[in-house]
Amino acid sequence: MRIIGHRGARREAPENTLAGFRHLRSLGIDHVELDVRLSRDNQLVVIHDTTVNRTTNGKGAVREMSAAEMAALNAAANFSSWKDTTPVPLLRDVLKEWPELESIQLEVKTTHVPDLHLIAAGIAELVDEFDLLDVATVTSMDTQMLAIMHQRAPEIRRGYVAERFTRDPLAMCHLYHCDLLAMNYHRVTPGMVATAQDIGIEFSVWTVNNLNIARRLQDWGVDSIITDVPSLMLQHLHSGCECHG
Repeated sequence: MRIIGHRGARREAPENTLAGFRHLRSLGIDHVELDVRLSRDNQLVVIHDTTVNRTTNGKGAVREMSAAEMAALNAAANFSSWKDTTPVPLLRDVLKEWPELESIQLEVKTTHVPDLHLIAAGIAELVDEFDLLDVATVTSMDTQMLAIMHQRAPEIRRGYVAERFTRDPLAMCHLYHCDLLAMNYHRVTPGMVATAQDIGIEFSVWTVNNLNIARRLQDWGVDSIITDVPSLMLQHLHSGCECHG
């Protein structure tokens, strides 16, 4: 079972930042999930929310700020244990300094369809530039995004992000030609895991921060867990969990 850092290592370092991704790498983990949005100047930036308010010392909508303006913010401002300033990064900069990357889930949030097209084009360009075809999976709850990616770049893996109450998530994977199901851990059953794997769909579970839940999922044979506390998982899960490889 692979351990994937959620937004880097959300409870251990500032989320969706270069500093957070470096922390994850320092643990020997080259598997990450992060969030992709568009700046005002149509750059792909790595941030979860529609605004910078929660995670930085600034205020404003991500889509209304330039990438340079967000690079001037401190995305560790609300992470009290972190002393160094770290900005909202470009996706390009994350990829540039991570040649050892083994898997990355690029989650795209629901937004206007024209923006989804721009994001899809930008991701396809970066996947090609950094040779990530065997590494990257574009994930989303937004089925329009999955359809756009399938149309624009069918060779890039896609993953459906299923909420706790999503009806028939495996059928959604089939409908939108997905290679991966990212499932809320509350909903997972052993039968669902087995069925997914029988039809060739990778099974990833989010957001798993409890060791007992992680152990149960490992016993059920899930392919990966996405966690805010990768250090804890590395320390306590029994052998069979993957970091490198």
